[in-house]
Amino acid sequence: MSNKKSKILTSKQKRVFDYICSCLEVNNISPTISELAKFLGVSSLRTVTQYLESLERKGLIIRSHCQSRGIRLTSQSDALIQTVTLPVVSSAGCDNMSVFAEQTYDEFITLDREFLKNHNPKKVVVFRAMGDSMEDGGIETGDLVLTEMTSDLPIGQAGINQKDKVVAIVDGMAIIKQINFSPNAVILAPMSHDPKYRPIIMKRNFQVFGKVIEVIKSSFAGEELVYEKI
Repeated sequence: MSNKKSKILTSKQKRVFDYICSCLEVNNISPTISELAKFLGVSSLRTVTQYLESLERKGLIIRSHCQSRGIRLTSQSDALIQTVTLPVVSSAGCDNMSVFAEQTYDEFITLDREFLKNHNPKKVVVFRAMGDSMEDGGIETGDLVLTEMTSDLPIGQAGINQKDKVVAIVDGMAIIKQINFSPNAVILAPMSHDPKYRPIIMKRNFQVFGKVIEVIKSSFAGEELVYEKI
């Protein structure tokens, strides 16, 4: 499995994978399902099995079902060395401003570094999109929107250009829009054929929260969009 889907892990999937790697490195044997359950602090062995099934589907491990310590790593597992864990901001509305942008992170997701291109991971957060006002721009409800924070810089110094997709904070709410400039204003425009969505006009010195650098489709990521608290 070499596609990007195999390179997206939830926080608990990553914990399970890291523990398996540690056991193999230190003891040269893989953990049992009971040992994994104890490590995770869960009583359900089925919960552990579901994590293992996810890792197996992503091509990171192979399980021998007739052995209690029958977990082996695959060559794909080497790719996880080049991963980064990013905070997930609860939601950003694409069709309204009723979603509060919480700045405390209790959710994280692990991605292959290739998603970030050359961007500094310390400056990148992930928004979960809501609404359909950006559907013509390829952003729909449930998509992961990787955003490079630029709120500490004026727009002219933040590398934000005409028609870039951005996350903006308006009245304490996070919204995803396409940015346009006029001589005296910043225009946060929807990307939708639906006329009910209207542009938001801001002053020219308005600062955006960040620039969208990558969108991971919910239909592409599938189960990886089931976020988990650490």
